[in-house]
Amino acid sequence: MNSTWYLFGGVAATVLLLALAWWGWQRGGLALMQLGMSIC
Repeated sequence: MNSTWYLFGGVAATVLLLALAWWGWQRGGLALMQLGMSIC
């Protein structure tokens, strides 16, 4: 694997995390946070 694939993977992971954060905020961030704390 060359560095281009690592860069692409990093960008894809960042976009995915941002999309999940936006979706969670739209759904109600407080409820999502409580769910995450109950799992931890």
